[in-house]
Amino acid sequence: MIKRVLVACCTVALLGAAHLPAQAQTSAPASQAAPTTSVSKDEVQKFANAIKQILVINRESEKAAAQAIKDEKGLTEQRFDEIYKAQKDPKAAPAVQIQPKERQSYDRVVTKIVQIQKDSDAKMEKAVQAQGLEVPRFNQIFEAVQKSPQLRQEIQNLVKQK
Repeated sequence: MIKRVLVACCTVALLGAAHLPAQAQTSAPASQAAPTTSVSKDEVQKFANAIKQILVINRESEKAAAQAIKDEKGLTEQRFDEIYKAQKDPKAAPAVQIQPKERQSYDRVVTKIVQIQKDSDAKMEKAVQAQGLEVPRFNQIFEAVQKSPQLRQEIQNLVKQK
């Protein structure tokens, strides 16, 4: 299954790479470079089409997650984030102590978000397969895109096209 991390990395790598310093985009010397995966023009187009669909799915799931928080009475997005950060890092305790009702609301939202994520992952996997790619091949192409500034630029250009 495609992981949320992959989508985030893919988005950053494809859409944000132009903003990285040139030094970060330089490849390793040929003697140290990992073998590159050959990607056909057809696969490049399929990959770009899948990325377009994944970005739409990702936006929809983000909206659904935000709506799940809004729908929970007594819990704002800001408070949800504070509680979330406190759960991940006990040193990041929120300024205001977490009340039992808030904790229950938070837990309900997390359950909804987990389901949204599962649904989103399934949709992303189907989007990749609908383009004629299997997920392992998609991941191989993604790795090739990360290693090749030229391929990355080609994908960026295709993704930006309507």
